[in-house]
Amino acid sequence: MKWFTSFSIKQVALAFIAGLLVLVSLVGSFAAYQTQAVTHSMTLQNENAAQSELAAAVQRLLSQTEDQSVKLASWDETRQQLVLPEYYTYWRDQRVYESGMLNNRHVRAALYDPSGMLLEPSPAGISIPARLPAGTPPHQNASWLIDDAGTVALYYAFPVYSDEQRQSLLGHGLIRLDFMPALLRQDALHFTDIASVGLALKLGETLATSDLFSRLSFSARPNPDQLRFQTILSRTLLVLFVLLAAMAVLGFMAYNRLLVRPLGCLSQVIDAMQHGRFSPNPSRSQSMRIRELENIRRSLYDYQLQLRELHGSMEHQNREFHTQARQDTLTGCHNRRAYEEDWERFRQELKTAPQGVAFLLFDCDRFKTINDTYGHAKGDRVLSIIADALVMALRANDRLYRIGGDEFATFLSRTTPAQAKQVAQRCQSLIDAAGFADLGIVEPVGLSIGIAFCAADQLEQVDELPKQADIAMYTAKQPGRTRIALYGEDTERASQTLVASRETSALFQALASPGMIEMHYQAIHALPGRQVDYYEALARIRYHGKLILPEAFLPVVSSRRLETEFDLAVLNQVDADLSSGQLPTGCGLSINLSAQSISRPEVVSQLLELSRHNARHPLMLEITETSLITQMVEVRTYLDLLRTVNYRIAMDDFGTGYSPLRYLVDLPVDVVKFDISLVNKLGQDNRAGQVVADFARMMSGVGYSLVAEGVETEAVLRKVESLGIAHAQGYLLGRPIPLSELAASFAAEGAKATCNT
Repeated sequence: MKWFTSFSIKQVALAFIAGLLVLVSLVGSFAAYQTQAVTHSMTLQNENAAQSELAAAVQRLLSQTEDQSVKLASWDETRQQLVLPEYYTYWRDQRVYESGMLNNRHVRAALYDPSGMLLEPSPAGISIPARLPAGTPPHQNASWLIDDAGTVALYYAFPVYSDEQRQSLLGHGLIRLDFMPALLRQDALHFTDIASVGLALKLGETLATSDLFSRLSFSARPNPDQLRFQTILSRTLLVLFVLLAAMAVLGFMAYNRLLVRPLGCLSQVIDAMQHGRFSPNPSRSQSMRIRELENIRRSLYDYQLQLRELHGSMEHQNREFHTQARQDTLTGCHNRRAYEEDWERFRQELKTAPQGVAFLLFDCDRFKTINDTYGHAKGDRVLSIIADALVMALRANDRLYRIGGDEFATFLSRTTPAQAKQVAQRCQSLIDAAGFADLGIVEPVGLSIGIAFCAADQLEQVDELPKQADIAMYTAKQPGRTRIALYGEDTERASQTLVASRETSALFQALASPGMIEMHYQAIHALPGRQVDYYEALARIRYHGKLILPEAFLPVVSSRRLETEFDLAVLNQVDADLSSGQLPTGCGLSINLSAQSISRPEVVSQLLELSRHNARHPLMLEITETSLITQMVEVRTYLDLLRTVNYRIAMDDFGTGYSPLRYLVDLPVDVVKFDISLVNKLGQDNRAGQVVADFARMMSGVGYSLVAEGVETEAVLRKVESLGIAHAQGYLLGRPIPLSELAASFAAEGAKATCNT
């Protein structure tokens, strides 16, 4: 007993702290040893994976080049150039790209006669050998690489025969592509550090493709699992040291308590109570040895409990008030105030804990139409269902915010672009499965979702995420998209049109200044004679002397809800063109209008005014099928009225929109224009092409006049003619031209009319 009491409390505390330090040191040493072994193993696995995928990428590129050579060798136009190279330059610089056999302008093709001589010198700046290398097999494919002025080029030579039996050699073809950019553009390189890939060739050195991989140099990307492992270990050691510090503090607290006399403690407590600063929380183990002091301590403790209960009740009420102030009353999710507070706090946290962040913006498609059609009560119910579905689709710790009327947002921490897309797809799936039909809503209710991502090493751009997500969301709303868009290269054009840009300025000036909208006219040919029957009026904007095409300004029209204003401006310009007298009598015009505009009285009034030209120029209205028509009764009534003044009605872009068969049944349609996506399938000898062909025959059989849009090859045109389709339109037959050029062509024809009258 005497031996035990010879140690002071301070010595015991120091011994305990020293023991903790020794324990942490042993654990840290063992963890460092294990980490080194695991890190080495993961590094080897990562390098092997990088080597395998790079080899696969090289083989895939060679296979793609071989496939291109097979297509070129069997193409009739290739054989034609070797027999009669009169249009070889046009074939080399245009046709091979228009046909789609070469995927981009960085890949070049050339033809050689049977002796191996180049048919014609290559353009300036493009290195094509004037003669095939000696030793090139005349009847076999050959490939090699060469350092051409610092650029590693891959050459692939192949024979071209006049027959399928490969008996008569017409000459040779050659495909040249920049090897390194083509190799690194592939999406399959996940383990290889793209910046480290290199091919060591001397200037002018030739390398066979069989020796290619042995000369490639590369490095593997850092393994994220390895980094996470090291992070976990670091955090573990940090926790151990924090625990050590906490134990040291607790030891010193116990030391101080043992040396402070009970009476001194009570004196301090009483003094604190007199000055209103009483807030201790003593434990039951600190009972006094003196009975009277223990009674005082118990009384003080009971009084403290009463005060804490009162304080807790007040805190609970404050939390309820705080929650109500940050909650949206309609949907039950967090409101804009909560979003602003949480977003600011999250941005501050990122400074100390960098991580991948994704910002998701949700917008209900056509909500204004649904709200106006079915009433605000059902509109509110739609928003509640959407909010419930989104909350269910998000991860457990994610929060949903309603930041506008039909706009919701959330931000995901510790995520990747792929994971953010999975969350967005889960949101859409739950929305598609929601029971909106139970509310009596027959139109589809969907979400457009914009995603913006910021990597952990680019957190200086985190403030741009809400704006980028807004741009991506409007991109997702464009026709033909999957309603989910990730901000990046695919939204570059949207970012140029949705913010203050040249296209936006041009559009608003064009709507305010007559004459800036310029109509170009593309001929529509009657089949099978291929004579021009009428023209389609296509809008362009002339801004500071430059022509802005529809793909640049139509997204602005859609995002700013300017369909009606734009259509009125187009009708005014068409009226001016027809009144100018530059088109001969009998030349018909087809005018594009959005489905939303047809239900607007001011647009119908302008069309009735325009119908005065019908006597000299038969008019047709093309209603795009990619727009959702909700006011079907009003649209049908207006279209019936327009038909009484001799307008013909056409359904444009058939096959790409919402309810094509319903529109054909419910609307007075005379003409159906097959979209280019359907027309291209006619040129395919497969089930898809047969389905489209049978559908075209069926529609012709029930009385619809069909127009094939986007005809660009002779093979597709012949297929269109064989199906009995009445009209064709496309670059093969004629491109859109301004009114002045069209009038000049009529003047050059003289008495010969270029329109059927």
